[in-house]
Amino acid sequence: MKKTGLIFLTVLALVTLVFGVIIVNGCKPKAKAKLSIACFKGYAEDEWVKPFEEKYNATVEVTYFGSVDEAFAKAKAAPDQWDIISIDSGRVKLYYDAGLIKDIDTAKIENYGKVGEYFRTQGYAELEKGKKFHVPICWGDQDFVVNMETAGEDIKPYLKDIGDGKQALSYNVLKDAKLANRETIFDESTNVTNMSAISAGIKTPFKLDDNGYTKMQEELTKWAQNCRAFTIGFDSEMQVLTSGDAEVILTGNNSLVAMALADQNLGGKFKHFLPAEGTICWIDGWALSKLTTGESLDLALKYMDYMIGDEGQQKLAKLVGFGIVNPSGASGYTDVIGKTTWWYSTSIDKFPVPLYVMVAEENPEQRVKVWTDIKASLGK
Repeated sequence: MKKTGLIFLTVLALVTLVFGVIIVNGCKPKAKAKLSIACFKGYAEDEWVKPFEEKYNATVEVTYFGSVDEAFAKAKAAPDQWDIISIDSGRVKLYYDAGLIKDIDTAKIENYGKVGEYFRTQGYAELEKGKKFHVPICWGDQDFVVNMETAGEDIKPYLKDIGDGKQALSYNVLKDAKLANRETIFDESTNVTNMSAISAGIKTPFKLDDNGYTKMQEELTKWAQNCRAFTIGFDSEMQVLTSGDAEVILTGNNSLVAMALADQNLGGKFKHFLPAEGTICWIDGWALSKLTTGESLDLALKYMDYMIGDEGQQKLAKLVGFGIVNPSGASGYTDVIGKTTWWYSTSIDKFPVPLYVMVAEENPEQRVKVWTDIKASLGK
């Protein structure tokens, strides 16, 4: 009996152990799907990322970058580290040529039809017939921010009336000797080379020939010579403005800067001006990594869908203030945007100065080299 009892207890223990393992494993929660995002600040904020994670039982990992050049370098160095990345219209082909992105099935993005026709029909996104490689979420331009208390009188010769009591500011202000070491431009080759080309009178700033390169380089060198420093990203721009290190800046973050200055009760000192000769229009949006598959791919499409839906666009308008691509998002704009970068709350068709939508340049690497060489020659 003792032996039989021992056998019975042993068998019972084994059965209990097996069933315990089955029960534990059977009740184990499903592992969370992961979405990895690389983007500019403002495109993956907790206000909507946290609810997104809860809704889809997912983990969203966000990496921020400060410039277009930095973004491409990171993506090229580690293409398996992200699922979607925010790219402007002028860089989509660069990523495509590098084999980093794949086409996006917009039929699986419910809100895609709400994107305005102006943005859906831009040719930069269709790099293969019938295939889209970019879903736009917002657009923006580059403009000037001026400390009117210290530089208001100095910029007067460069102002131009553009109607409705508004004024634009000529790029020539960046070459004024009186403003030497009182100005900054941002350290981003794709933008400063195109804007200096516009300033030099070139009508096709994204397609430069040898003569165009010469004119652009001469103009950009004069700008750089007159600058105190070059800014990198939003924080850098805010630092030079609030510290008084610069009084006239060519900004790459106009609405974000406007809202931040207002939050610090400094908005009354500064004013935004569009460049009179015209400005570039970047269209930011999402590109899909070539390596994204499975649950991450499904999450990527859902995230894109949210960002162009009514709620996503309203929150984006409120948070970053740039131009939205779904008209239903316009109700999100704050009074600060209406008073400073006022053109965002109007139709892009009514933009008051020449607007050049960024497309792939003739040689992005050469643009980077031109800007790098200019900085090196000046020791800045």
